[in-house]
Amino acid sequence: MRWVCSLIAALCLAACATTSGGGGERVDEVHVFGLPMTLNLDGKPGADGFAVRVFVTKGGGAKGSTVQSGNLEVMMFDGVIGPEEVAAKQPNQVWKFTPRELTPLHEQTSLGDAYRFTLRWDKPPTRGHITVVARYVPTKGAPVHSAPSTIGARMK
Repeated sequence: MRWVCSLIAALCLAACATTSGGGGERVDEVHVFGLPMTLNLDGKPGADGFAVRVFVTKGGGAKGSTVQSGNLEVMMFDGVIGPEEVAAKQPNQVWKFTPRELTPLHEQTSLGDAYRFTLRWDKPPTRGHITVVARYVPTKGAPVHSAPSTIGARMK
């Protein structure tokens, strides 16, 4: 009987350890969802920014998680770029956020934790589209990039 109780206790502890829902900081994927067009944020003619929502999944979880360490970055490229160009091409602008800076941007959604960004660029794009990529930069290890998301840029 004693070994049965020990076996049940061991199984419960193992289950608790493996179903933590990705509480660790190993980020598996980053997903970015954007509005289909750029935004006019200052009331003057022409677009001057965009809005995106970023989800970070970790530990094999299916839902978005919060960022507790490292940085989350949003990169904007002028024009349309493909996934193979993200590492080689220089972004027009990069916004960097620490976990503390992400706190007021956090929201709970049906897909889990997310961060909502409304970002204003310093220099407007010159092409008819922008491409946005989110990147998680851990304190140790390689960065994790989202797939590129293309947004139509209304210039005037």
